Amino acid sequence: MNNYDVLNFAMDLGETLLKSGAETYRVEDTISRILSVPNTKPFSFKRVSSFVTPTIITTSVSDDTNTYTVARRVKNRSTRMDKIEFLNQLSRDYVSGHLSLEKAMNKLIEINSIPAYSFKVISISMGISASCFCVIFGGKFTEFIICFLMGCFTSFIQKILSKKKLVNYFSIFIIALTIGIVSMVSKNIFHYILTEAMIIGGIMSLVPGVAFTNAIRDTIGDELLSGISRGIEALFIAIVIAVGVGIPINVTMLLGGLI
Repeated sequence: MNNYDVLNFAMDLGETLLKSGAETYRVEDTISRILSVPNTKPFSFKRVSSFVTPTIITTSVSDDTNTYTVARRVKNRSTRMDKIEFLNQLSRDYVSGHLSLEKAMNKLIEINSIPAYSFKVISISMGISASCFCVIFGGKFTEFIICFLMGCFTSFIQKILSKKKLVNYFSIFIIALTIGIVSMVSKNIFHYILTEAMIIGGIMSLVPGVAFTNAIRDTIGDELLSGISRGIEALFIAIVIAVGVGIPINVTMLLGGLI
């Protein structure tokens, strides 16, 4: 083990944090703590500097004789709160000295190998989420059932689109368009249902709540570049959702359908 191994471990952990949806200031803080704590000796650094944006991680460290700089490009990001929890605990255990570098690296490999939730679990969860939000906003039993089925169906579409490796905004647009179409068709079949509640319930899984929250937290933490970029990302997603849902509504109105 040498200085580069410590730096590589810190970068790997930070990259996984960022890919899992962690805030940029959390990633910077985690990398800096790992590279600065006394228990890194004999892998000690005199100077540590880390700069993180939502798409890139750059870290520079200096010891007695050399300066090391590593940059990582992060393209794929998701929301994995389970991984963030395990990674936070791993960094705490390493910084406190409870784990050696070798054991910490092995633990990181284990965390990276944790599988995502199965399609069945995701599908049912999206269905329950959509139907429950529908009820909160005034939906009745019929809307509840339709929203549950719509949530399961949109998760199926999401899975298909993810395999196509399309631009994220286009995938969100297709899903929002599907939600709008299903809601309008259901309204014309069951005239008494509440369309607004169904649409709200359906799009809740698409609403960029995590991105918006991270934008605020990064901005408050003086991470202005990351805060602005995440805020713009959340704004674009909201616009795409609005356009996707709005098209079926306006087409239905033009054709004289029921709203």
